[in-house]
Amino acid sequence: MRKMISSRKAALGMVAAVLVAAPTLAFGADGPALKGMIVSHEGSTVVVRGSGGDTPVTVTGSTKIRGTSGALGIRGEDHPPADLIRGLAVEVTTDQDGSALTAKEVTFKNSDLKTAQQISAGIASTENRVSSNAAGIAENADRIDNVGELVAAGRTKVFFASGSTVITAKGQQDLQAIATQAKAIKGYRLAVVGRADTTGNAAANQKLSEARAAAVESYLLKSAGVLPGRILPIAAAGDSEIVQDPDPPKTAEEARRVTVTIAVSKSAVAEK
Repeated sequence: MRKMISSRKAALGMVAAVLVAAPTLAFGADGPALKGMIVSHEGSTVVVRGSGGDTPVTVTGSTKIRGTSGALGIRGEDHPPADLIRGLAVEVTTDQDGSALTAKEVTFKNSDLKTAQQISAGIASTENRVSSNAAGIAENADRIDNVGELVAAGRTKVFFASGSTVITAKGQQDLQAIATQAKAIKGYRLAVVGRADTTGNAAANQKLSEARAAAVESYLLKSAGVLPGRILPIAAAGDSEIVQDPDPPKTAEEARRVTVTIAVSKSAVAEK
């Protein structure tokens, strides 16, 4: 009887020794097991979304990443951390240090990885299209903003004799040339502005500049093949100075003229 009691005490002592040592070996280091879907992977941190919300987990060089195949979950080849992509359903065993979790093992079905890769490729393609569309929308917005603003794309001057509205042979050649240049530009318009020198009174000079502009417009329409809708309403400045004139006349001869300018919208220029 005494021998049996002694044996029991010895056995209990061994069990007690094991229990004292056990906490430092296993229980305190294990973290929660996670099951869910990867929603992000940046650097070494993978975020797993499960029933309890989003949980960040650190993946290290010692983390085992394994794919399984078939209904029985037969283990396949090991995988690199790069395969832990958005949309992949995973199961993760962890170690815990305070609030930080480190992945010991990550497992997933190989079929789920294939599906996630296809989805990821589609998302990347969509994001690229969205980015491209955004750039296109911004570009179109600039074009729309510039539609009403015209810029010069070419110019010629037709000179007249004093008091005359007759277009000279040289003037006709210049008008043919500017018409040909304009027709090669998409969406062009022609701005026609008549002028006169300061000889005589202002009212007469105004009428003279109007008649010169009308003569040039008529030649462009009837002899140079310009369609009516391509010519802006003609203008006449008489002998007046023009504010911000890009080419003010320096002599009376230079003032007796009609200026024809090819005008295009800024949006058309931007398309080039």
